[in-house]
Amino acid sequence: MKIRISNHNGAVCEAREGEPLLSALAGGGIVLSAPCGGRGLCGKCGVRLKAGTISGTTPDSSGIFSACRGIPVTDLTIELLDDDAVIQNEVDVQAAPPGRMPTRAGVALDVGTTTLSARLVDLDTGLALDTYSVLNDQRVFGADVMSRINAAMQGKTGELFALINRQSGDILNRFLRKWNLAGIERLTVSGNTTMLHLFANTDPSGMGTVPFQPVFLDVREFKGGELSLPVERITLLPSIAAFVGGDIVSGLASLDILSGVDNALLIDIGTNGEMALFHNGRIYGCSTAAGPALEGAEISCGIGSVFGAINKVFRAEGKLSFTTIGGGYPRGICGCGLIDAVALMLREGIIDETGALDDAYGDGFTITGEIRLLNRDIRQYQLAKSAIMSGIRLLCKKAGLAEDGIGAVFIAGGLGFFIDKQNAVTAGLLPREFIDKIADKIAVCGNLSLRGAERCLVDAAFLGNCERIIAKSTVIDLASDPAFMDEFAANMLF
Repeated sequence: MKIRISNHNGAVCEAREGEPLLSALAGGGIVLSAPCGGRGLCGKCGVRLKAGTISGTTPDSSGIFSACRGIPVTDLTIELLDDDAVIQNEVDVQAAPPGRMPTRAGVALDVGTTTLSARLVDLDTGLALDTYSVLNDQRVFGADVMSRINAAMQGKTGELFALINRQSGDILNRFLRKWNLAGIERLTVSGNTTMLHLFANTDPSGMGTVPFQPVFLDVREFKGGELSLPVERITLLPSIAAFVGGDIVSGLASLDILSGVDNALLIDIGTNGEMALFHNGRIYGCSTAAGPALEGAEISCGIGSVFGAINKVFRAEGKLSFTTIGGGYPRGICGCGLIDAVALMLREGIIDETGALDDAYGDGFTITGEIRLLNRDIRQYQLAKSAIMSGIRLLCKKAGLAEDGIGAVFIAGGLGFFIDKQNAVTAGLLPREFIDKIADKIAVCGNLSLRGAERCLVDAAFLGNCERIIAKSTVIDLASDPAFMDEFAANMLF
């Protein structure tokens, strides 16, 4: 069957018999967000039926239905409701002075569960020339790492690889065209262990069940042609364990953690909630399932850190105010805006210590227009913040270090560009001790994973530093620790 998209220049893709529309669109390069993994639970993959017949679900009075449930019976004409399906959002774009053209170019790539971020680098000077970020098209299979692993366990590794491979190729070709490059010599890739497996077309299913066994953790090298990418050489950065990946190694190495402040804590806030503590010459790492709420998923009005996302919420002269990424029209709220909103609601008594909304806000706390936070959104935030807080407390305990003994805190990840440290403490994401004792030593670092991949392009010693970090690392399995559930329950409260 043919699927025509009326508001995308009449683009057409094909659907196999019995194939859900969500999958058919993804195969044609039209990717809708599906945080629930296509289980028909989140309602975020809605499209409007303009013509044709579907089975599996019934459109509402406006013709809207969930693409993950709708199965084309005839040719269809639909209208997309999700702008991110067709708009690749540029974030943090910078350019070199006019006239500067690299003679030798490399690209650093951070493959995040939610976002892909790439940086073009002049290999002769080490100068970063351009940065480009887009939402990860694999979100059609779900918002978090486990949803991707589950999809792989159902035989979808090839489809997951095809999505990330197509996007990576598009990013590289974009740089080639924009900068009129003769070619790209090197691509260095950082990411969590699952994302690195999928980038390399390697089945990550072994990480879906005990003993959570990855196929590889070491550095992987490819020729560009082996992965059908327009680059000469590809390097995948090494990981520590199944859920403490190359992104955390890259971040630690970019901080030169082994030569830095003792008792330093790195928190990479994403769906995994990876963190590492450097104490007495050792590195203690863990991963805690924070879920995707802090990256915009599982929140009714949530969105990733893209153009138009509300990233700050505050009172100004008594009026509720906000800012958006890039200054665009508000399209939803991302993680850092969610933290600000929760902190404000706590200060003003709009939610209590259990997270329940005051009765006066029965329809939710409105930020602007239809962008509002519901009771279930607050609960999703509580689950995420409790996982992060519990991970911090238990990591310190396992390392034998009191929380007020931490000498420096580095906050990385998608939130790391915009997070307000005081609001993060008020909203229960970070321990109170961090503000009381070391407020001036909390550094908001942005994407350290990408920064490390960039360093790898120009610093011959970087991979050696990564290996030394791995050799000094001990992974703490919080999931098997009975104390974790006690901490988690306690930290649900504000």
